[in-house]
Amino acid sequence: MIIAIVAAAIVLLAAVGGIIMVLTRGGSDQPDVSITPSQPAPPTEEPTGQPTPEPQPSATETSKPPTGGAIDVGNGIELVPAAGWEVKKTGKNVAQLSDGKSVFLGQSLQISQSTNPGQLCDAWHRNIAEGTTNGKFQDPKDADVGTTRLKAATCSAQVTVSGGQGSTKLFLFSLVSVRQSDGVSVIGTTYFTPNADTDQLDKDFTSMINSMLRSQTAGG
Repeated sequence: MIIAIVAAAIVLLAAVGGIIMVLTRGGSDQPDVSITPSQPAPPTEEPTGQPTPEPQPSATETSKPPTGGAIDVGNGIELVPAAGWEVKKTGKNVAQLSDGKSVFLGQSLQISQSTNPGQLCDAWHRNIAEGTTNGKFQDPKDADVGTTRLKAATCSAQVTVSGGQGSTKLFLFSLVSVRQSDGVSVIGTTYFTPNADTDQLDKDFTSMINSMLRSQTAGG
């Protein structure tokens, strides 16, 4: 039930273009960042939400892509799944993975190098939350990823997702990194429920986002 509800909250492709439009109007260094999804204190109030349609594979997506090894998410960015995580969907510049309880969405995009990663992170979460009500959004925070080649930020949010089998509280945690030389960017997002093993999720999220950051740093 949880996976069905979590999956219903994910917008894979269409949302990113809208965010980019809003925000762009008018190496030898190896990054290593440890992210703890459970660290941001979520609001205590539970919003009520409306169901969001589950994304359907498009012509550029496959419902059962090959598993194992690095996943090419475009723009020279590779995502290496953590142990126990299975690829569920892939599309142009995006991959969705799950460990059976939580979801990780990794994507790359080409934007202006002057884009503020915190603003992009917040806009991404608010776009995900469309169709729900009373979403709770933490202010973005700058993230040190160990290299001046990348400018990064994290943000977190909470929504309540409803489906045919009921409703559940869903937490979102993302890291956005913008390469300063050419604007090639990555977004890593984890979707998890209150009963998630956040210690293990922290390790898995860190492993997967670092694989993306390493390839982002190596390019350009």
